[in-house]
Amino acid sequence: MPVDKKYSDFVRSLAESGENRTFMNSDEDKAIEVMINLFHVSNEEVRIFAGNLCNNVGNNPDYIIALSEFVERGGKLLILLNDFKDELAKSSNLFKRLAYYMSERDSIKVRTTTAKPYIVGDTEKNPVHFAIGDKKAYRIETDIEKRAATCNLNNPTVAEGLTNFFDTLFVRDDAQDVDLTNLF
Repeated sequence: MPVDKKYSDFVRSLAESGENRTFMNSDEDKAIEVMINLFHVSNEEVRIFAGNLCNNVGNNPDYIIALSEFVERGGKLLILLNDFKDELAKSSNLFKRLAYYMSERDSIKVRTTTAKPYIVGDTEKNPVHFAIGDKKAYRIETDIEKRAATCNLNNPTVAEGLTNFFDTLFVRDDAQDVDLTNLF
């Protein structure tokens, strides 16, 4: 079910205004809307920590278009996955597109990890996924099943902290490169 126009307009207005405002998203359709806008407000780099991106969000055509437009504008993309599976990636339009871009440029890196991050203080250690754009925009998915998340398209303080955390995970010894060009 497509996201309602009111939510879509709200997120787009935050992206366009540059307002520092934290908001929530509560399902896959809203997650797609936020990620599309995160790609739109980002000019230099987007970092994504997720399970495998072979789901309704990662394979949504609008998501793939927004990611592609970001890469075409010269953006750098760093993806870290903790549940990557070759067989799922082979049937994913997103990974086909990423493989194409990886064969043309070196601004895209995809890695796997065993890390399972969670929010500090969460005694149940519920896993989180997150994305950061240009060290200012972020989406922290606190319920990876329902796609519920806390988001802000212009909070450099939180986004920079997330960026530093992501970068630490990205270079850990357990992180391994994924060669998508040889997968297809």
